[in-house]
Amino acid sequence: MGKPRDHLKKLSKLSEKIMALGESIHQAEKDMESTWVDQIEMRDLRNVKRRLKEVEDALCMMQEEVGHIESSHCKEA
Repeated sequence: MGKPRDHLKKLSKLSEKIMALGESIHQAEKDMESTWVDQIEMRDLRNVKRRLKEVEDALCMMQEEVGHIESSHCKEA
């Protein structure tokens, strides 16, 4: 188990990644709004699906880090 500062740094990096992924997904949604539903390319849908998976993975890692911080906080209290 790392030091609390290490976990906070990791959380900060993960939150930056999540924000960047969110912006990418938002842009993809914007791009799709201008396209008829039946004209959306499969490539675009796969890209959005891949980005959503990355967000899900980052959220899981963030949840683990929060768990580490909570457990160390409880031990200190």
